[in-house]
Amino acid sequence: MHERSRRARSCRHLARSTSSRRTSDSQRVTASQNDLEKARLQLARVIGLPVGQPFVVSAQLPNVPVPDMTVEEALAQAYKDRPDYLAAQERVKAAEATRAAAASERLPSVHVNADVGALGLKPSDTVRTYTLAGSLNIPIFQGGRTQGRIAQADADLQQRRAEAEDMRAEIYYDVRTAFLDLQATGEELQVATRSRELANQELMQARDRFAAGIANTIEVVQAQQSVTAAEEQYIDAMLGYDVAKAVLARSLGDAEAAVQRILGPGTP
Repeated sequence: MHERSRRARSCRHLARSTSSRRTSDSQRVTASQNDLEKARLQLARVIGLPVGQPFVVSAQLPNVPVPDMTVEEALAQAYKDRPDYLAAQERVKAAEATRAAAASERLPSVHVNADVGALGLKPSDTVRTYTLAGSLNIPIFQGGRTQGRIAQADADLQQRRAEAEDMRAEIYYDVRTAFLDLQATGEELQVATRSRELANQELMQARDRFAAGIANTIEVVQAQQSVTAAEEQYIDAMLGYDVAKAVLARSLGDAEAAVQRILGPGTP
């Protein structure tokens, strides 16, 4: 009787433990899915995709060489395609138009009116009439108000030009930084690729020596650990290189076209 009671308690404890693990696993799955969606949002923002545009993340990006362009060519493309800089330029043009309109208020204006008609009691007795009038408007008593509008328009124009110059400097910084990061991560990827190849060669040699009886299992295990470390280093380097390419694509302005050109077709 005592043994059956103990087994029953053990079964109940096992059932509770299994249920607890399932609940914990479900929570981890939910948290992982939430982290995945956040990562997708961050990726879309990094590469500059329009808000809400759907995309599919590939399991492995193709190894696409970076387009052969100089920093000057990249800057020219960014100045031509970056929507934030184009918007800043449009604001400058609008401010220039406002300033020109304010300045034109103090200039004299000429108005000419002409009229052609018919005068008479009957259609058969009508006489054609002509009227021509002209006027000259000289703004004499609006000097202060017009000058105030011009001063305000000048201030707005200077602000818009300063904003455009700041945006141009920011684009220069973004592109230059993206090129430097791409160069650094590319060199890191080359080193990691070579290290992975050497680690695999050392593992093969260790296995050959073990098979020949001139090495022990410790040497093989150490070689396997070196391969694992080299593989992790390669994955990190590849990730950094792909991120650098994505940042460069974003800095060029036309996000979708630049991403497909730099990261490969079909991405995202």
